[in-house]
Amino acid sequence: MKSSTLATSVILVLYLSNISCHPSRKEDTSKIAKEANKENFDVRSKEKDADFIVEIVAWNYEEIKLAQLAQTKSTNESIIIIADSLQSEHLTLVNELKGFANKNGISIPLEEDKTAKIKLEHLSSTENKSFDKKWCSETIVNHENNIQKFEDRWNQTENDELRDLINTTLPLLNSHLEMLKAQEEKYK
Repeated sequence: MKSSTLATSVILVLYLSNISCHPSRKEDTSKIAKEANKENFDVRSKEKDADFIVEIVAWNYEEIKLAQLAQTKSTNESIIIIADSLQSEHLTLVNELKGFANKNGISIPLEEDKTAKIKLEHLSSTENKSFDKKWCSETIVNHENNIQKFEDRWNQTENDELRDLINTTLPLLNSHLEMLKAQEEKYK
């Protein structure tokens, strides 16, 4: 499996290098990572753990970009402070996930997925006066959905290291959610 993982990783790097030079052929790196993981893992539970890591890494890239967008587009000091915190903490989480993925031979995406890119484009074109409310709403939905994914994976994984990672991450995500919901209340 090690030589297969190495070969797949080399192919993935070469492929990603090729598509980055040709933007018209650029594909969703989450999809590419999931396909590579499907080839690398012969045990279905390990493949499901790998799929989870791919999705969560892509989501964290999305959260970082959402935070950066809020930092540049919002005029609300509270939103900017929240965005600064989210960017920093999701960047730390991406690095932890990268370490876990590397240790476990999991291929990961290099950016957010295509759906997230569309959401980011739409949000960036939102008028300034309604931006903060939409940003809060989008970020809350993302956190709620991904907290559920973390909880589901914790119940399904057999990997103790992944369970530990989930246990340390869930309180952080829940604190983000509380902070975002408190901010959203101000818009009602």
